[in-house]
Amino acid sequence: MMKLTVWKKCATMAFALSFMATGAVAQVTSQGKVLTDGDDDPSKAIYSGPSLDYAAEMRKLVQNISKYGRKFKRDFLVLTYGGRGLLTQLIDVDQLISAPSSVYLQTIDGIIQPHLSYGMDAFGEALTEKEQKGILEELQIARDTGLNVFTLDYASKPKDVDKAIRTAAQNKFVPYVAPGMGLRNNKIANWPKRPFRENSHTVTNAQSIKNYLIINDSSRFGTREEYAMKVHNTNFDMVITPVFHRRSTTLGRHNVRKMQFKKTGARRPVLAYLDIGAADVGAFYWQDSWRMGNPSWILDLAPSSSDKYLVQYWHPSWHQVLYGHNMSFMYGIMKEGYDGILLDGVENYEFFDNPDKLDEERAQ
Repeated sequence: MMKLTVWKKCATMAFALSFMATGAVAQVTSQGKVLTDGDDDPSKAIYSGPSLDYAAEMRKLVQNISKYGRKFKRDFLVLTYGGRGLLTQLIDVDQLISAPSSVYLQTIDGIIQPHLSYGMDAFGEALTEKEQKGILEELQIARDTGLNVFTLDYASKPKDVDKAIRTAAQNKFVPYVAPGMGLRNNKIANWPKRPFRENSHTVTNAQSIKNYLIINDSSRFGTREEYAMKVHNTNFDMVITPVFHRRSTTLGRHNVRKMQFKKTGARRPVLAYLDIGAADVGAFYWQDSWRMGNPSWILDLAPSSSDKYLVQYWHPSWHQVLYGHNMSFMYGIMKEGYDGILLDGVENYEFFDNPDKLDEERAQ
């Protein structure tokens, strides 16, 4: 069992030299616009990184994490939460012609598409036909290239859950309908009573996954052992879980191992959740002296959050937090025995490409 305090102390020592950044606040521009925290004083600007291809930098980060994970485990699964825009890239800027990003597509095993049918604006609220059509059109590239698409809707009424599952199945996607959003996704959905297309087979790759379970907060299940046992007593083909239980200790290799087996005894992959677009104040790597602008790559609070800060995800120091050595987040994940990872925050590049989007998110 890896204690949070031990991991944090080791990480702090290992990162001390690289993270002793100055307290200077970085000026940040995007498309020629200086982004600030709402003050007109440019000295309080919170972003930097002019002349960057923000989408390309996010693809690079995902590719590096994938490469690092597969160095330990050849069949390490990599999924992204959202990120449809990363699937293609411009090949002709003048004529705005895009093509599939082949290297990136080979890096990931699938994409989780949130709120295809429910939950875009509020829990249980259905999308309009126009909204759904737009998402399906953007997912066409994933289908054309054979990328696995998993849907994650947010609803609890049986008729809504059935409709979301039916829509996903009609499009040959793998569905899950969560009973809560964010940290309220803290229990196993009670409808349908059994996993959609439940089967007793061992799952060896992403293509054979017919259903899955995702939990954002394990604390409501009791102890780590109780959580692992409750997940074990299901027949989902894939499980996605937070690495830490009650933000204090990791689940532990033995509990990860327990979840890797269905109730039937068949083997299934268990994936860890990792946000690569924002730094968490409660994470093991967070240092007491850190705040917005210190180190310079820590930016303003993320939208709809009081404990996560947007980061310059292309910065080498942030990469060191995530992967590359034995005090990185990814190394800990590999040591705990996970079969793969779900990367959240991949869409944060859009805040740099389009500063107005950040304002819109904050206004909601």
